[in-house]
Formats: sequence, C-alpha cells, structure tokens
Amino acid sequence: MAHHLPFDYRSADELYQAGLNLGLEIPFRSDISPLLRSTTVGGRLVPNRLAVQPMEGADAFTNGSPSELTRRRYRRYAEGGSGLIWFEATAVVPPGRSNPRQLMLTSDNLEAFQTLVDSTRTAARARFGQSHEIFCVLQLTHSGRYSKPKGSPQPQAAAYNPYLDKLSDEVHILSDEELGHLQNSFLEAARLAYHAGFDAVDIKSCHGYLLNELLGAYSREHSRYGKGFESRTRFLTEVFYKIQNGVPDLLLSTRLSVFDGIPFPYGFGFAKDSPLDIDLTETTTLIRRLLLLGCVFLNISMGNPYVKPHLGRPFNKPLKGSELPDEHPLEGVMRLLKVTGALQKSFPEVPVIGSGYSWLRQFSPHVGAAVLARREASFIGLGRSSFAYPSAPLDLMEKGGLDKNKVCLTCSKCSELMRAGHTTGCVVRDSEIYAAEYQKLSGKGT
Repeated sequence: MAHHLPFDYRSADELYQAGLNLGLEIPFRSDISPLLRSTTVGGRLVPNRLAVQPMEGADAFTNGSPSELTRRRYRRYAEGGSGLIWFEATAVVPPGRSNPRQLMLTSDNLEAFQTLVDSTRTAARARFGQSHEIFCVLQLTHSGRYSKPKGSPQPQAAAYNPYLDKLSDEVHILSDEELGHLQNSFLEAARLAYHAGFDAVDIKSCHGYLLNELLGAYSREHSRYGKGFESRTRFLTEVFYKIQNGVPDLLLSTRLSVFDGIPFPYGFGFAKDSPLDIDLTETTTLIRRLLLLGCVFLNISMGNPYVKPHLGRPFNKPLKGSELPDEHPLEGVMRLLKVTGALQKSFPEVPVIGSGYSWLRQFSPHVGAAVLARREASFIGLGRSSFAYPSAPLDLMEKGGLDKNKVCLTCSKCSELMRAGHTTGCVVRDSEIYAAEYQKLSGKGT
C-alpha cells in the first residue's frame, strides 16, 4: 500500500506510469468505441455501455414523489446520452428512508413516478431519435441502521455491530416478523415500479444498508436471517423469489457490495482467517442462487461509505473531518476493477456493471473501454461523475473524449451534502444550484 496522493496527471502516460510505480498495470485503450456499442440486458436492447449509477439527490417531496429537481437530473442524464440509467435509492417503507426527502414509491404517487420515467425517456428520444430506448432501473432500498425518516437517526439494524454502534446508540434490531412484512413491501414496490414503466428493479444490497448488513449478520442469534450462509442470504433470496413470481415481466438485479471491509463476524465478503482480504466464495455462491431466481444482471460495488468510503469511491479529498486512507486512490480503483473483472469472468453470460471510474477523470473512458474489450465488465458505471458531467457520453460520441474542465474532481462535496440530508448534486460543476446549498451546509463559501 502507498500513501494517498491527489490526482495530478496531465497525460495518459503519466497515469499509466503512476500505476506501474505502485505495481499496478492500469488497463488503457485509445479507441473508446467499445463504450458506444449497443448490447442487450434480459433481451432488451441498450444503446451503449455507459451507465448512470444510483446517486441520491435528496430532493423529493416529503411524500416521496420526485420534484422538478429530480426530473431535471434524470432529463440531463437522458439528454447526455447514457444508455442505462440506474435511478437512485427509493425507499419501500417510510421508516427505511435515509432522509425526509428520499424518494419513496407508493400507490398514492405512482402517477408522479410514471411522469418521471416518461419524461426521462422522452428527453432521450428527443435528443437521439425515436428509436433510442434507454434502459431504466429503479433501486429499491431500506436504509437500515442509517435510516433518518424525519432527519434524525432512527436506526433499524439487522444485528448489533461494535464497529458501527456505540453503547449509547438506540438501535432497533428488526425481528424476523418485521423482516417478513418488509419482504412484502419490496414486492409491492416492485409491482408499482413495473407499472411506473421501469425495465428493472435493483434490490439494493450494498454500502451498509439493511440488505447488505443482513448478508453479514453472523451475530444475529435464533433467527431465520442470521449466522449461517443460508440464513444470512435468506432475506434477499426470498425477496427475489417473491418478485420473480409476483411481477414476472419485471427484470431483476442487485447492486451488491462484495466486500465490506468490516472484520468477521460483522461483515461480508472477507477471508475468515484474514478479515482484511477479499474472498469471493460466498459472493459467487449467492450470485448463482440469484440467477436461478430471476436475476439477469449485476452491479458491483464494495465498502461501507460511513466507515471506509474509499473502498467504493476512491476520492481526491475526503469528507470534512475524515482522514485520508493509507492507500493511493489508484489502488482503490484497481481493486474495484479486479473484483468486477473476476466476477464477470465467472459469469460471462451475465451483464455486470463496474464501479470506481470517477477518480480517473478524463481518462476514465479509455480505462473503461479497455475493461470492456477484455470482457471484464459489460457496462461502465459512473456515479459522482454523472452528477458533475451528465453529458459525458454525448461528448464521447461527438468529440471522442472528455473535457477535463467538466469532469468530476472527487472532492466529496456531493457526499457531504447527501450525508447531511441536503439537496444533493455537484457543487463545482452545477454550482448555480448546489454551491448555494453547500454554502448553507458549511456556513461559508465553497
């Protein structure tokens, strides 16, 4: 491991050499055409391999309906040319909301979500022609121990976790009965998502939220949903089973944290005899079962952003008050690429969306194109970068590259806004709206 250093590369050669100095061979390809080739997911055509990752805007109305700011964000993604748009975390029950302005899909606001999907698809067709059909995924979630439905913490956890809980914390451990009812809430939300016009739903199992935590709930005693592998994965597999049978025309996926970075017995995806090392044994077994239950594509991530954000989001600057990790961001990027590549090779028939590209700035398309050419992912996912530069795919189509003055700086300001429950977007590149919001948060200019 090397010390953390900021992005400071003026050319691809400098970036590549920095990787070699760290013992890393960064994949790189001058020809970006693999990014712009169409493909299929579940039999449905997707116009290119560029995916918007689910990034919360915290700008819904209090009843969970999308606002004009929400619709603006997704119009910009659609007009910007991304072929696959992964709509942000949407709560399935009020207590599972991460903030009072998180999206939540209910029978009462179904029409508002239909308008959101229709306006997003219409924006794409208006820019690229009537035959240009984007692929829309809705992420369904319960925020678990990070629930703040009224703005203050109201944690609902799978199990006590000494790495995450303080003795003074009032953490509600969900009972088996409560989890059983919650499965039905996921089913109902999936049914509504289908009627809203989404192609697929993602049963969110990443970043320390409830379903991800259940996967690592070794310490959950006397429960159908804890300790052994069968029990720890039961909630997720039962939700897949219910949706597969209840909404058969809706495609299924999960965004999966394959490694939490939290030691045994409180995390997922590690080697038990070396809890800081990744072990994909349980991950691959789980994926095989999900494929049998109707999962047709995967989105790979890792880490808990509340504890080790650099695992899933290599950054230039950390959140205010947080320390820099003792590793170079390129090590984090390559860890994500390596794990995603291993899983794509293990499941070559399954489209896999990769993460971790935003830190690479203007060089991300060249790394992504090389990854696609090696068949180590099927889509290149961009999260923070999509906040900053929603028209990046269009620039790749029309100009063959990205403008370094538009790229994400991975400065963590969007994460600071999101963590604080503020309306969230790119403070630097979309400053007319979000610089003012950040000023309210920080009490000073950006």
